[in-house]
Amino acid sequence: MLEQNGTELSEREKEILKLVATGASNKEIAQQLVISPNTVKVHLRNIFAKIGVASRTEATLYAIRSGLVQVPSPSDGSNTEADAEPGSVPGDVAAGLPIAASSLPNAAARWLWLGSAVALLALIGLLLVLLPRWSTPMPPPNPTPLPRWQSLADMPTARAGLAAVTFDNRIYAIAGESANGPTSVVERYDPTTDKWETLAHKPTAVADVQAAVIGGKIYVPGGRTVSGGVVALLEVYDPLIDQWEERTELPIALSGYALTAFEGKLYLFGGWDGVGYVSAVYEYDPAMDEWSERTPMPSARWLSGAAVAGNRIYVIGGTDGNNPLTHNLEYQPSADGEATTISAWRERAPLPQGRQGLGVVNVADLLIAIGGEPDAVLTPLQYVPTQDQWSISAGSNIAGPVSLQRPSLAVVGTQVFTLGGQAKTQLTKTNIAYQVLFTVAIPIIQQ
Repeated sequence: MLEQNGTELSEREKEILKLVATGASNKEIAQQLVISPNTVKVHLRNIFAKIGVASRTEATLYAIRSGLVQVPSPSDGSNTEADAEPGSVPGDVAAGLPIAASSLPNAAARWLWLGSAVALLALIGLLLVLLPRWSTPMPPPNPTPLPRWQSLADMPTARAGLAAVTFDNRIYAIAGESANGPTSVVERYDPTTDKWETLAHKPTAVADVQAAVIGGKIYVPGGRTVSGGVVALLEVYDPLIDQWEERTELPIALSGYALTAFEGKLYLFGGWDGVGYVSAVYEYDPAMDEWSERTPMPSARWLSGAAVAGNRIYVIGGTDGNNPLTHNLEYQPSADGEATTISAWRERAPLPQGRQGLGVVNVADLLIAIGGEPDAVLTPLQYVPTQDQWSISAGSNIAGPVSLQRPSLAVVGTQVFTLGGQAKTQLTKTNIAYQVLFTVAIPIIQQ
């Protein structure tokens, strides 16, 4: 069966398309096929390109038309839902009209709906013709914009340069620069209750750190200590038992690096080694408890942000010691060290303005950048990797400080939580959430 571009779907792609049509999320597909969610995303992009669709809903309709799946009758109680998993929101969402839930009507219901719509349009046209010419037209509605920002319960401890990470839909705020210098405090926030609690302190007080989750554990490497020095420690927190442990140290001491997790491994980029800024890239394998050096970045930098989109890692902003950087570097781990002509690094569309100490996260394969010097503005910047374009995200009414230096970001669902930071010279307890995407429920007519 040749698809729109003349390329036939592979057996694996057909298998994934069938699962998409059942309403399975990326995570559920990955578990069933024993592959990673990122691999599922790559397959979905290839499938969408081959069959010429832009969303899971369109892909499901294609699967039905091509006979890959059968539409269940209303009597069997089946229900299909669109994927609402973070990092796998359908193309409808990225286009600005997300679909939260959808049941596919059968053919008769669709024709009934279409006939009703045509009749309704005809009736509206007749009424417009018969209206008296002297009638005063009603002014068009002025829609009220949906609020994007929400001010939430402050962190118990004011700090900047902390590590923030999400696990099990709760946010962990770890270490950072407090009023008394680097701290070891660990606090957890539950968005469902809007409450904080204090957990076991990190063994080593540090600032200018980041964290990532792999296998249900939180990894926090390096950092700047109370003495002003830099450490190479790797301390790992188990949220299920509220305990810390040490793992193999970094090859060199670092702080102010960029960090993200990809395919079960940690990737650390740049930072300050106590003497200067570095361009080094390190990969950590938790299964082997080993660090390895990868291809360095094109230039040294400090206080950058990093996030994963698709099968790429993007290292954004930072400083070279003289100026905030606009760099947007795309790193492809699969091309690093392989016998290939593809370079592991390439420049992508730069930030509209240089920023250092910014936060960068992924929401539904959109990269969101918030805060950072010199302006430290909280108006979010949005990057679409597939289009290689930056834009200013909608919603400028900020429920908190209008600018923050060195904030930390965490994602729960389609909300980005901005935590802590420094407003001018004042450390803050800021906890504000930015709604990146809204869910719109669409009623379905069934026979």
